[in-house]
Amino acid sequence: MISTLKSKSIQKEYDKLVAKQSKKTHKNSQVKKVAILLDNEALVNVVLANLANNFPFKKEDVSVLVFREYSKKDEPSPKFFTEKDLGFKASLKSDNLKDFVKNDYDLLINYTKATNLLTNVITLLSQADFKAGFAEIDDRLYDIVVSDEGFNEAVLNQELKKYLTILNKI
Repeated sequence: MISTLKSKSIQKEYDKLVAKQSKKTHKNSQVKKVAILLDNEALVNVVLANLANNFPFKKEDVSVLVFREYSKKDEPSPKFFTEKDLGFKASLKSDNLKDFVKNDYDLLINYTKATNLLTNVITLLSQADFKAGFAEIDDRLYDIVVSDEGFNEAVLNQELKKYLTILNKI
């Protein structure tokens, strides 16, 4: 688990970044590259299948990053990140996270179902043009916010498709 001091340092930096966050202008291009942020490894295939059914995204243009608790038994993988990959003041330690955050995605979808400081930091630091997620997490992070008490991925995808169609993004 994250040490209390490290957690407070990350929270303080997160609060500063959210306060400084300015309204950005969005590109008028179609959504092609998509980033997905999850907190449950078991949902990867479900979410990817749901995206394939609802959106015209190519599988190779979808990147998935999953948060999981740190365990010495787990092998490091570019698909996962843990609390060990973030340092004090929300600094990114792993090259995997740095690449994910700096990549110019057209859309970032955060499917996390519980408030998690680390996934929120990654969402905030991401260079994605549009960001979407559940309203109950932290709606200051997103351009498109969907309110669903059940945190259902299908509902998020359905609403996201509706709004992206209205905005001529898909």
